[in-house]
Parts: sequence; structure tokens; C-alpha cells
Amino acid sequence: MYILRDRTKFNSDVDHLLQMSFEIETNSSKNAAFPGFIAYLNCLNEVWDVKGTPTHAAIHMACLYYRGLAESGDVARKTEARALRQRIAEAIPLQVSRGQMPPDRGAHYSQQLEKYAEHLA
Repeated sequence: MYILRDRTKFNSDVDHLLQMSFEIETNSSKNAAFPGFIAYLNCLNEVWDVKGTPTHAAIHMACLYYRGLAESGDVARKTEARALRQRIAEAIPLQVSRGQMPPDRGAHYSQQLEKYAEHLA
């Protein structure tokens, strides 16, 4: 019972962070670029399974979303990706310094931002 409540709170916290801190619409019926509900939960499982924080999961999900936007080829989505990239890049070192995410994961996400930035040119 407590595990379900904890997981529900985790998911809710991640969703709130994505919407408020990263300005991502997480409702796939309103944002076709965002993964569907089951795919979204599966992505969150990756961080939940390693006992990551909601902040870590939000950055993980924001990076996956950023990659999808950057690879889309659509001008509007690439514009959104550029703005999102900046928000993620600012969040990573802050959250690592606060202990919300391991330094190696922060470095990984920073590398991902750089890797997909070439799609935005």
C-alpha cells in the first residue's frame, strides 16, 4: 500500500516539475510530441528503479523529450527544443550540487544535450 502511494507521489512530483520548471505540457492529448501515458510511466520506471529523486526523473524525462523535439525536423519543435535545452542545462548543475541527482548522471545528461544540439542548427 505504501509503495503504491510513494510511487503515485513520485509520478505526481515529476509531472509537476516537468510542467512548472521545464514548461513541458505532459498531457499527450494536448501535446502530440510528448509520449503517451504508458511510455511516460515506463521512462519514469528507469529512475524509480534506481531510487532516483523526482528531480532526477524530471531531468531524465525532459532530456528524452528534448531529444525527440530536436530530431523531429519541425521548425516549431526545434524552437521549443532550443528553449528547453537552456532550462535543462541550467537545472543539471544545480540539482547535482543539491544531491538530487548523481554527478555521473548529470554529466550524462549534459552530454546528451550537446549531442542533440547539432540537430538544432
